[in-house]
Amino acid sequence: MSTKNKSIHFAVLSVFIAGWCFFAGPVFGQSDVLIDLSMETQSEVAIAVPEFMPLEGSQDASGVGREGREILENDLKLFDLFKPVQQSVIRRHATAEAGSGTVDYQAWNGLGVQWLIKTQYQVNGADNNVFIFRLYDVTNERFLVGKRYRGKRPWVRRMMHRFADEVMAQLTGKPGVADTQIAFLAKSGGGKEMYTVDFDGHNLKKVTRENSVMLAPDWSPDGKAIVFTSYRDHNPDLVMVDRMGKKRKVLLQLPGLNSAPAWSPDGEKIALVLSKDQNSEIYLLDKFANLKRLTRHFNIDTSPAWSPDGRKIAFASDRSGTGSPQIFIMDAGSGDSSGVKRVSFSSSYNDNPAWSPAGDKIAYTALVGKQFQIKIYDLEKNQTFDLTTGRGNKESPSWSPDGQFVAYRVEQGGKSSIHIQRVGGKKSRPLTFSPVAALSPTWSPYARK
Repeated sequence: MSTKNKSIHFAVLSVFIAGWCFFAGPVFGQSDVLIDLSMETQSEVAIAVPEFMPLEGSQDASGVGREGREILENDLKLFDLFKPVQQSVIRRHATAEAGSGTVDYQAWNGLGVQWLIKTQYQVNGADNNVFIFRLYDVTNERFLVGKRYRGKRPWVRRMMHRFADEVMAQLTGKPGVADTQIAFLAKSGGGKEMYTVDFDGHNLKKVTRENSVMLAPDWSPDGKAIVFTSYRDHNPDLVMVDRMGKKRKVLLQLPGLNSAPAWSPDGEKIALVLSKDQNSEIYLLDKFANLKRLTRHFNIDTSPAWSPDGRKIAFASDRSGTGSPQIFIMDAGSGDSSGVKRVSFSSSYNDNPAWSPAGDKIAYTALVGKQFQIKIYDLEKNQTFDLTTGRGNKESPSWSPDGQFVAYRVEQGGKSSIHIQRVGGKKSRPLTFSPVAALSPTWSPYARK
């Protein structure tokens, strides 16, 4: 959203992916090799992902093994903590060792490899794809973990995502986010529609057919549903669909705004903004359709965001008396009646707070000079730092479920796209490349097993 449109926006306010279709099981192994993600900089782990070795009887005419290896290696690269070793460096030794069933740690170490993934696979038609992964710590000369996956051909990509997340868990203690998705809005016809895309930028899907203006999608904590505001029925109503865009249900249809929904961590309530009081106020909507008012102020209150423990809500408001919106925190039970805490001070315009999964940080949009940037407030250190800088507007941050990445919208030169950036990193990567404008990203929770 442009600076002009953002100002207008504030003035106006003045699924579960169709079940697991493959089976996964451990081979064996354990690991106490962990890195400290609290450090801003990390050395990349040199990891080797040799060509997948077909088991006897495998019929891989379509190149499933080659495709799977490329997907897995790319996932690891996108985590920004692994540096895949080039195939030209490891191919000769990988081929020589393929049939031995052993690991020559010294030889792999001599090739500059720190971690090694060995993969066997079998393809017997489109309905029977088996992958057996084994992860080794070459530096410490030990086996870390093994996994076996079996499923149909369309689920090969997800199998690779799942093991990439397992490798990340072995390194950091937290699963990776390769098997998560980002939902976002994009212009379509005369309005907007919602799309979903995988962490690696593949599997782009259009999931709604509203044919109208849409605002502010938000995933449910279990990943089964998404709520958003839709103008389809000529009023900004609160609507819910499943993660495939089906089972559409209107949750709230009060006159005026029913907007900026934010699901509580337990999935029992939705914080949202209503204008039925002739002003923008924050309410709670429970599963029985009961409403509870949280803010009572003559200024604008909007953009609620829950703390992960469900006890606090961050929000944007121009109640500071400066005529510009700032970020505040209030109690989720008593609202602003028990007082609020202001956490933004370095910008004249702030909006879109997003609480990190660990509860220690809040990302938000801030006007810096003439452009919007993403800032992060550290609640433990009581300090604010810049996530983004440079040209173009960056806004609407959304955290990955592991708290290591932030997705946000980038607008520059009349075009906008969704980008992903590691917290503490300096570079972002574009997630979407559609010629239509993309905005309002919301990151899914971890996929349910």
